[in-house]
Amino acid sequence: MRISLLIAVLLCLSIKSIGQDLRIGLTTVEERSFSNSLVRLDSVNVFEQTQNGASYLMPFVKVDWTLSERFYSSFGIQFYRSFVTLTASYTSELFPEHSPFISKGGLTTTNNFEFPVGVSYLLIKKKKFKLFLELSAVPVWSIQDFEPFDLEVPQGIDWTQEILDVINAVETIPDPFYMNYQYGISVEYKRFGLTFFRAANMSRSISTDYELYGQSYNFQRRIRSTRIGLYYSFGLKKKDRE
Repeated sequence: MRISLLIAVLLCLSIKSIGQDLRIGLTTVEERSFSNSLVRLDSVNVFEQTQNGASYLMPFVKVDWTLSERFYSSFGIQFYRSFVTLTASYTSELFPEHSPFISKGGLTTTNNFEFPVGVSYLLIKKKKFKLFLELSAVPVWSIQDFEPFDLEVPQGIDWTQEILDVINAVETIPDPFYMNYQYGISVEYKRFGLTFFRAANMSRSISTDYELYGQSYNFQRRIRSTRIGLYYSFGLKKKDRE
């Protein structure tokens, strides 16, 4: 299934909904990963390379319904691609004295489809200016686009088949489904809007165990992100928030 086709279908479904406002926008996601897991395999240590502020683009669509004069419910669709990076640090008696260990890395790409469901509160409304407080629960489907690292081995002391297998086992880490929450504000002037959100995981870990040669190892990881975006709001009914 092509990602662009799926996004187009979901967009069409949103437009046909009965919501009063449709937001279409683009967000920058500044993501940080956190992992304290270290897997020890004889002379090899395996851990996730921490990402501090990795930046991704995320298009989104959001539909709002009126609950009362101040409260609104919403459903959205948003998508971005991110990476899980694994590092293998290992030693060998064959290494020269000035190189006590060598590190190799691999990664897997995840296509993250998020479906925020939430509420917003109209805090300020002055003429064409509006300020909303927003809170959402966010189911996330994470679909991997994994390409194994391929190299003919053995090829020198730096590479072995075991190291290739250890790196390629990064594929076993990401959880295909987890829950996030996000909160923040949206500021609108006329139909143009600016969003600022924080997002984090609801569970203690969004990974499955690290698996190698049929053995499973505990591997916990979490991510947090800051999201800043611009959008345009379409009125789907004559009587909208205006």
